[in-house]
Amino acid sequence: MKEKPGIEPINPEKRLNILKKASWAGIIGNLLLSALKITAGFLSSSLAVVGDGIDSLSDVVTSMVTLYAAKAGAEPPDPEHPWGHGRVETIATKTLSLVIIMAGLQLLTMTVRKITGGEVSEIPGTFALLASGVSIIGKSVLAAYKFHAGRVTESRMMNADAINMRNDILLSFAVLTGVFFTRILHLPILDVTAGFAVSIWIIVSGIMVFLNTNTELMDSVDDKNVYCDVFQAAEKIQGISNPHRVRIRGLNSLYVIDMDVEVDGNLSVSEAHSLACSLEEEIRSRIHKVYDIMVHIEPAGVPDHLEGYGLVPNDIRKNRSDSNK
Repeated sequence: MKEKPGIEPINPEKRLNILKKASWAGIIGNLLLSALKITAGFLSSSLAVVGDGIDSLSDVVTSMVTLYAAKAGAEPPDPEHPWGHGRVETIATKTLSLVIIMAGLQLLTMTVRKITGGEVSEIPGTFALLASGVSIIGKSVLAAYKFHAGRVTESRMMNADAINMRNDILLSFAVLTGVFFTRILHLPILDVTAGFAVSIWIIVSGIMVFLNTNTELMDSVDDKNVYCDVFQAAEKIQGISNPHRVRIRGLNSLYVIDMDVEVDGNLSVSEAHSLACSLEEEIRSRIHKVYDIMVHIEPAGVPDHLEGYGLVPNDIRKNRSDSNK
């Protein structure tokens, strides 16, 4: 099953430019929103809005993290990092997931304080409410832009930052709804319920981002169908048989593919090499997101008892059978 042309990866330089623009948008946008909310909070004597503005400063830091990671991840391989620097983005994604979890814990703490009577929702002034409204709109635009950048570049890191932006919108809504439920409707129980629900949702979203990066760090892939593409590619090349010990791992948004195949043991080195090159071309025609392919040639019928890792076609069929049960 060939990949759809629409998901063919973009040029690395273009990908870097998209990530850099999205990061700079986050830095500049959050600086402006932070300045607006802190100023409005002080003028309106609203500590909640001041705190929200300070929280936006942390979003400036997260955008700086994505900017650095995008640049560092695009650096070419070197003697210390022969596979390149793509995993920098994975490390950044882990960091952002912790920021998201901390934001959820912060809201949960605020909610608990309201339950114990240690904190009461204040009524922000008109200027502070207006600033919060502008912030929600601005954060919505930033989140949408970063989600788009993450989708186009297939960057888990940018998606994580977009989730962080989206959760900030929920935090702002939580503050405003708290005022509405407590001071206007006189139903503080709804404020507490909403605060709990939003905080748990944010914490869970942070945990999901954290766990999502484990696939790459554990040298695995989310889409197991990519193995089927590799085996089908091997079937297309006449002279190649028994594809085995296939290992595919994610490297940022790309795949690293290692595999063993068998050929006629009487072939010359040049002929065997030509078959391996044909297999690589066939794989790349089916799987566009390939960083590197390593094909190991073996003489047909010579078993290697040390081959204790990697997949064969039967492993994929068994996995599909187990999934359908």
